Amino acid sequence: MAHSSFQSLAQVLETCYEELRQFIRLRTGSAAMAEEVVQETWIRANAAAVELPNNPRAYLYRMAGNLAIDQIRRERARGRWIHSQADNDDPIGLADVPCPAPDPLDILISHQELAILKAAVDELPNKCREVFLRYRGQGLTMGEVAGQLGVSEKTVEKHIARAMIHCRQRLREAGRNV
Repeated sequence: MAHSSFQSLAQVLETCYEELRQFIRLRTGSAAMAEEVVQETWIRANAAAVELPNNPRAYLYRMAGNLAIDQIRRERARGRWIHSQADNDDPIGLADVPCPAPDPLDILISHQELAILKAAVDELPNKCREVFLRYRGQGLTMGEVAGQLGVSEKTVEKHIARAMIHCRQRLREAGRNV
């Protein structure tokens, strides 16, 4: 492609837009990300006040590749990776990359289970609840709880077992498989 017929990088990009988008899609594994990166490349090429390089096409490919890398880094820094389910082909194995962010459904389920457990703990008899909260909530050992409350370790163990059975029962009643 002779660059003498072009007056700007944006013009060059417009002639190879689909080719560049395909290139970025293959590098990222995401059609949505490729579209975003190529659009950002066009915006930057259009705003660039640089003299047209000797090989403007290679320059644009480098620019788009760098923007794709930046985009991937931003996504990872946020603790998530966007990968379109519409992209059935995954040439570089991105579908196998674990996502450190929890699934929204898992978050919802955890919040529901926490509410169930809070209600179950509130239902416990006072002494049992106090023992359980010191052991599980404050992370004290059974011996420490027994010493603080002036009871035997065996009594602490029985209260903890009673609380655990009660909590499990409430979770089962709510349809949780525990």
